[in-house]
Amino acid sequence: MSDTPKSIVVIGAGIAGVASALFLQQDGHIVKILDPRGIGEGASFGNAGTIALTSCVPTARPDTMKRVPKMLLDPAGPFNIRWSYLPKLTPWLIDLLRNSSPDKILANAKAKTALLEHAMPAYNELIAEVQTEHMIVRNGILQVFETDQGLKGMERDHALMQECGHKIEFLPVEEIRQMEPALAQKFKHAVYIENHATIKDPGQLIKKFSAHFEAKGGAFFQEQVIGLKREGTVWSVNTDKGSHVAERVIVAAGAWSREIARMIDCRMLLDTERGYHVMLPQPEPTLRRPVLLGDHSVFIVPMANGLRVTSGIEFGGLELPPDYRRIRNMIPFAKKVMPQLEERELSIWMGFRPSTPDTRPVLGEMPGVEGMYFATGGSHIGMTLGPIMGKVIADLVAGRDPGIDMNPYTPGRW
Repeated sequence: MSDTPKSIVVIGAGIAGVASALFLQQDGHIVKILDPRGIGEGASFGNAGTIALTSCVPTARPDTMKRVPKMLLDPAGPFNIRWSYLPKLTPWLIDLLRNSSPDKILANAKAKTALLEHAMPAYNELIAEVQTEHMIVRNGILQVFETDQGLKGMERDHALMQECGHKIEFLPVEEIRQMEPALAQKFKHAVYIENHATIKDPGQLIKKFSAHFEAKGGAFFQEQVIGLKREGTVWSVNTDKGSHVAERVIVAAGAWSREIARMIDCRMLLDTERGYHVMLPQPEPTLRRPVLLGDHSVFIVPMANGLRVTSGIEFGGLELPPDYRRIRNMIPFAKKVMPQLEERELSIWMGFRPSTPDTRPVLGEMPGVEGMYFATGGSHIGMTLGPIMGKVIADLVAGRDPGIDMNPYTPGRW
């Protein structure tokens, strides 16, 4: 383990990149962040804002193959593959199928849980340092179901969460009104998961983290990385505006991390689960915590600047235009359970979630490529895992044992 400060470039200014920069800075390193889109402007901005400490369920399921035709044929459904992107997605889908057996699903869920167990302590460190506790609400999430079939549809997920040691609580219907008086009383079942927290404004939280990083001497450059070259013991990071020399490079570029890996001739099965949200005016009364409408896969989250409705996965890569039909189709479901809700769009958004077929993050030093680290692939829980990924990166750079078996997350597993 070396105490000598190093020059480090972090590629990516989302939660994983900014958290990595902060933890590296704590160790005394000289750190720069590069990102062409600005601070917290990617998936870290538009996510559901939950610190989802029990979300261990992988994307792959035993019925994955049966679901693919519906994903192709229903462009406005909660899960969709854009036809024109299917050829590019095929290698990723093949590996997804390899990960859809019960034993693989359990192994991948446990690998995610191993990181999730450390996620909140890592958040707490940054929250305490930057003094942003007021931006976090620690009151769990509620899943509600109008039908027996809706609850049964999540039976496998609930069982897997419990097998991984996560606590979930099945509530009597009468408790829904006490917990969420803003909801119409039309539900037959409810599940409460206490071990979740909510970020009132995810994009603003990352900006506060970054401002603290810069106030302590860190630097941010709004630049696009176009090439990487190892020169002796250092890396030359070439951008559209110049170049930066660093002893270590941390790739936390989210869905763009695969392109960075290609620059160093490394293969990475990372693709984009495109996520959508629409912001609606905050109703009165509003929700006290995030609520999942389990029959429709609609997530409704009260935030600082309105009510965020999120739903769905779309596989369409980084270049195809958004298809906002899917998220707009979800607004009536929200209105149905919250009649006081005004169906007026304040904003609508689509972003790119970096996802692997095994739903494990890509975390650690790239085998055979000295000084090149990756912290990406958080999929649906990138906002949850960002700080612990950053802390692990700082440990690895310093030569410390992160206290987590890193083998499941190696960037060289493909």
